[in-house]
Amino acid sequence: MQAFGTYEAFEAEGGRILSCYRPPVPAMPVIDEVWEVLERARHAVESLDRALMGFPVSGVVGKLFARLDAVHSSGAEGATTTFTDLLEFQTSLQRARDPEDAQAVAGSADAFDELQGKMPDPREAVLSIHRRLFEAVRDPYAAAQAGQWKTHVNATLDAETATGFFYYTAPATLQDSLAEWKDFTMAEGGPELVRQALSHWMFEHIHPVGDGNGRVGRLLVPLVVHAKGATTTACCFLGEAVHGNKEIYIEALKRARRTGDIAAWARVFLSLVEQTAARNLMRLERLGQLHDRWRQATKSLRGHSAVHDLVPWVLTKPAFTVRDALAGLGKGTYTSLNTAVRSLAELGIVEAAGAAGRDRLFIAPEVIDLFESPGLRHGPTASSGMRPSRG
Repeated sequence: MQAFGTYEAFEAEGGRILSCYRPPVPAMPVIDEVWEVLERARHAVESLDRALMGFPVSGVVGKLFARLDAVHSSGAEGATTTFTDLLEFQTSLQRARDPEDAQAVAGSADAFDELQGKMPDPREAVLSIHRRLFEAVRDPYAAAQAGQWKTHVNATLDAETATGFFYYTAPATLQDSLAEWKDFTMAEGGPELVRQALSHWMFEHIHPVGDGNGRVGRLLVPLVVHAKGATTTACCFLGEAVHGNKEIYIEALKRARRTGDIAAWARVFLSLVEQTAARNLMRLERLGQLHDRWRQATKSLRGHSAVHDLVPWVLTKPAFTVRDALAGLGKGTYTSLNTAVRSLAELGIVEAAGAAGRDRLFIAPEVIDLFESPGLRHGPTASSGMRPSRG
């Protein structure tokens, strides 16, 4: 149990002595031990990265793929907000079945928007993401801890320990552990995806914030890989595959700690990255086909410039009100955009999903269908009538 890393005694409140784990700085595995799965992961990520760079509409990474990853990464931790829910919550209506849950998921996506392309010290990024996740929660204690390092030991259930709990790195040695993690994460040498696999393993065993460590750690991966120049876009996500393989992910994290077989963990991590990138590449290809079809369908509307402005905008904002379109495009009038949306509805590109009125919700169902998970579909909200994906 203690062969890899160290356990440090920490005196908790009430005088209890806890045995807190401090992960080592792992050595990069022998390349032959990870080569096959590394090549698959690298090929999938590079293919997605190239496709995103050549995509005719900007903003798809943050507006679609990062939001999808936020939904899945949060879902892996028990959140119930779906991609459809998040889209509606991030309209001017700001409606959700569970507003606090949706706010946290939206916070993860907003943190990605803030950090992509301008990654600071990764320790600062951790606090920035954590603040976004928890600053709006109802619990005053949790809200006060948003964007702060943990001050108490955190733990998870572990039946294989004498106490029934596994205790993460103690607050007393947190900053030293974070400095080691930061130096390892930002160092050069060896395949970058393997380095970030090991960095993620270190981070999840430090557990530097009170809650949300899984979501924060997974969001860091595409941001760091991009910041270090390994990808041109911040597209190296793994949240969707983690959501679908949570038990494998957790067991692999534990197994590396127990055995020191960090290569086995790296293979699991790389496989999750490959799965997510492959699915996102498929979505992007279909999104491109939609864009081409929409442009062809609106080609004859030469005099309706607002329609042509809306087509690429709706592709990355597939749930919106006319007020959202007015703010997002930054031009036109409410009347002209309302007319343009009606033209798109007549062509079947968008459809009304809420009650008639000035703030009526519209959706592009073909886009949503590419990103919504069948296993997470919910029925329409009572307030909007927004329907789930059609499969």
